[in-house]
Amino acid sequence: MAKYTLIPFNIDLSPNINLVAEINKNNESLFISFKIDKGVELIDFGSPTPNKERVLNLWEKTCFEFFIKNQNNEYLEFNFSPAFEWNCFYFKEIRGPLKELCSMQRPATDILLSLEEFFLVTEIKKNYFPKGFFEENCHCDIGLTSVIKDRQGLASFWALAHSDSKPNFHDFRAFVEYT
Repeated sequence: MAKYTLIPFNIDLSPNINLVAEINKNNESLFISFKIDKGVELIDFGSPTPNKERVLNLWEKTCFEFFIKNQNNEYLEFNFSPAFEWNCFYFKEIRGPLKELCSMQRPATDILLSLEEFFLVTEIKKNYFPKGFFEENCHCDIGLTSVIKDRQGLASFWALAHSDSKPNFHDFRAFVEYT
């Protein structure tokens, strides 16, 4: 288990929330979760109607993201919205062309939203990954990020670290090693 506190790119333009991400694994799956336990009332979570579909441009609204990069610097980007929307993209190189990974099956996702907290957990089966991408006992780097839209429509950008002069979730310097 690895637990991380995400930090905003610009604290002055971000809602006062506490955002924690966690990653766990077993032999079959990766489990990624995001929890907000302070400032839930400040966030625009979008439509309360579940839409368990692939959607492009989820980063234009409140969205939670998981990146995983293998030893060949290929990486996947997963996006999850509070309305159960999702998508997965494959990049052969950093900031390569945006390519939906159509072979990726929809990960199982659960969401809890109350007055005090928001919790999203998703399970990505290891056998959903492209063949050879995610091998057991391999070295991978991960990025855990989020775009948070407040109720006034302002977006803030949250990540493990910010190493660029602008929000850049594809910056490998902000990834951490995960084994």
